Amino acid sequence: MSTETDSKSDVARLLTQYQRALYVYIYACVRNATDADDIFQEVSIAVVESFSQLDSEDGFFPWAREIAYRRVLAHHRTSNREKPVNPQVITALAEAVERVENQQSLSTRRDKLMECLERLPSLSRELIARCYNNSGESVGVVAEQIGQKVTSVYARVHRIRAILRDCIAQRLQEESGE
Repeated sequence: MSTETDSKSDVARLLTQYQRALYVYIYACVRNATDADDIFQEVSIAVVESFSQLDSEDGFFPWAREIAYRRVLAHHRTSNREKPVNPQVITALAEAVERVENQQSLSTRRDKLMECLERLPSLSRELIARCYNNSGESVGVVAEQIGQKVTSVYARVHRIRAILRDCIAQRLQEESGE
């Protein structure tokens, strides 16, 4: 019984850990929030039901993404709506994600992101935290609260993201060069 409980705990932890990445992948393929929500739920159920087939936790995200890929293709085959993305694009997206995954592990990139966030000025760090937390607070609400225009906040966030992207790339390059 404890093995089953441990397994349920593991799948819940891993689904929570990769929830955003899976959802973003699905949404990029279907470009419709309602469809993405439905597909994500289907993927979550499939992951829970077939979790015992997974060999190791290290392969969880590629395995779950493959399930998502198949559900997206099935959605496009059965959907009567206009198809915003064709299956070849979905395949290309899956292959691109896999190439990026193979280049750097997610945990390594996350570690570098945390290092780079620490180097940001506190106001920039706070703005990023407010825009990317899970509270559902929109950029418009954040802009209103800090007394700036929405376009100004978007521009600042865009600049901060560019700084973070460059910092992460530099740190990864330094690490691989050492």
